[in-house]
Amino acid sequence: MSAPNLPPTLPEPIEPPPRIVSSKTRHLPPLGFSDLPRGAIVHNRFQVLRALETHPHLNKYLVLDELTGRECLLLESDDPQNYRAEKRLLDADVHHPALVEIYDVCQINFGDHIRAYLAHEYPLTPVSPGNLRAMTVLQWGAQLADALVKLHSKDLVHGAIVAEHLYLADYQIKLGGFVNLTEYTLERGMQDIVDLAHTLQTLLIPAKHDSPTFASAIAQLIERALVREYRHARAFQIDLQQLLDELRHPSKLTTVVGRLSDVGMRREIDEDALLTTEIVQFTQNGYQLIGLYAVADGMGGASAGEVASRMVTETLARYVTTNLLAPHFASTPTDRDYADLLRAAIEQANADVLEARVRAQTDMGSTVVAALVAGNRAYIANVGDSRAYLITPDRITKLTKDHSFVQALADSGAISEEDARTHPQRNYILRNIGDKPNLAVDLFDVHIEAGQSLLLCCDGLWEMVRDEEIREIVNRHRNPQDACRELIQVANRNGGDDNITCVIVRFEGA
Repeated sequence: MSAPNLPPTLPEPIEPPPRIVSSKTRHLPPLGFSDLPRGAIVHNRFQVLRALETHPHLNKYLVLDELTGRECLLLESDDPQNYRAEKRLLDADVHHPALVEIYDVCQINFGDHIRAYLAHEYPLTPVSPGNLRAMTVLQWGAQLADALVKLHSKDLVHGAIVAEHLYLADYQIKLGGFVNLTEYTLERGMQDIVDLAHTLQTLLIPAKHDSPTFASAIAQLIERALVREYRHARAFQIDLQQLLDELRHPSKLTTVVGRLSDVGMRREIDEDALLTTEIVQFTQNGYQLIGLYAVADGMGGASAGEVASRMVTETLARYVTTNLLAPHFASTPTDRDYADLLRAAIEQANADVLEARVRAQTDMGSTVVAALVAGNRAYIANVGDSRAYLITPDRITKLTKDHSFVQALADSGAISEEDARTHPQRNYILRNIGDKPNLAVDLFDVHIEAGQSLLLCCDGLWEMVRDEEIREIVNRHRNPQDACRELIQVANRNGGDDNITCVIVRFEGA
């Protein structure tokens, strides 16, 4: 009998050998998440062109915004809490040329995990501190301060303004790094201003330097911000822009000058002299118009008065230009005291005339009224009874005070200012150039604005033409040279008792 068909007997399973675990455990890196393929569409809007960077928890893509047709940067994070600050900025509808533009913030579910996405403008070039022009940094500062105005108006503060969060996009400064974006309070808003000022200071410090070397005006403005003088960003923005404008065009005024001298109706020679000279000074901070103007009324008769007045104007021109320009070319130029410079120039003129007077054994001398205009200020000096007037459309103001016997009488109340014009002793001068070694020079300074005129004249004009008529003539003529002609014509028509000399400096907006 044959044996039944039985299944073959399987061999007994063999136990695997026990796993030997090393005492040294190797830590594996996190798995992260895979990057998106080319052509993938995110949020029905952004088409992936290529991956720029891939990291365990963050990917960066160059994408095409199909809504606008522009390329932008798409950040992808495996932390759904990321980009909340940017989402807040987007929801608040904050847009400004100096803020990195946020296009979209969203979250997408991928099975058991969520990815967060941020799309913003591209490309952005990081800003490197140091070796930047002061003008450039000031311009950036004004734009960034204006961006803070916009941000604060939406009840938000940036909270993290540092150089590392600054970028350039087509030469436009951009502020990014919104991770610390939070609600606005006055204190937080002021801290934004402090942080911006500190960042500007950092940008201005050249490489391998520990301290600022930029213009003192910039340093002063930044210091004011650092000590929390600015409560609101708008005030800081205005001062930044004004300083930028001043450094670009330190003299916001331009001048049109008229000048004329006439012998008058009763004199044989003209003993007056006048001076007008202007220097456009260029520095690392821009340019500045420096103007020197003077009228000198000579005394002492033929071959004496005209010599004295000419010496006065020549010395003023030589002294001021020499001492104004020489410090500019020094290795360590210092701030200029224009009033003191003008005083010293007149003292030198006095010494020169006095020396010539002694040498020639004459009684020559001269009055002088001079103006040194720098930027928006006019520094006035006078000796004798030649005058300076500031003329506006509705007012004429005498800036100087005569050094004369009749002025002393008027000051004491013995006569009126009007009586001084016709007093028989009106030509008696108490102080003049070339009289004594020690000379007292009266100094004044005045702020100048566009639309005003500065008149320098001798007594041959102001004794013959009343102040209000002077004002009307100066304002009526567009060309100050024409005004000078009419003033002299009127003075001669009213008697022309003396030589008549005038200089009119009209200030106009540059």
